[in-house]
Formats: sequence, C-alpha cells, structure tokens
Amino acid sequence: MVAPVENLTALRIRVAAIGPHPRLPDWDLAAVDVLSAAPVPGLSDLLSSRVGQRIDLAVPAKQADGLHPGIVADLRARLAVGEVLAERDPAEGDFTIENP
Repeated sequence: MVAPVENLTALRIRVAAIGPHPRLPDWDLAAVDVLSAAPVPGLSDLLSSRVGQRIDLAVPAKQADGLHPGIVADLRARLAVGEVLAERDPAEGDFTIENP
C-alpha cells in the first residue's frame, strides 16, 4: 500500500454553493471556484493545477458558518483520497473570509 503524500496548498476561492457533506459528519461541502493557489513551504502542492476550475471542497462545519455563495475566502487545503479538504484546525490568519 502506498502512503499518502503530505500536501497542503494555500487557496483563494469564491463559493458557488454550499450545503451539508453527504458522507462526512460535521463537515459541509462547497462548490468553489479556485481563484489562485500558492504552495505551502515544506509540503507538496497538489492543488495549484486547479486554478480556474470549480471543485468540491469539504470544509469543517464550524468554519463554514460564514461561507455562502459569492463569498471569497483564503484558506489552506489538501488533497486526500478522492476529496479536497480544508484544513481542520487552521492557525490564525490561515482561514479568512473577505468582507462582501
């Protein structure tokens, strides 16, 4: 079995739609447009190729409260098995919502 690659990418996203995640309790699933991406030093960047695309992004429900269609946010996310996941416990400043 192959070990997963430790990865994390800083993303700027615009939310298109958001609702409860169908498989992960305490997570929401957002359709987001990836506006920009940057590598996180020391970790593999597996998401920069998604700039300009709409992707599904799983976001912990406690962070998703301020997200709704049209909102722009900066966050860090990783590619897991079949899922793009926002960082569960981001450091201060690593998950910000732009004032609409």
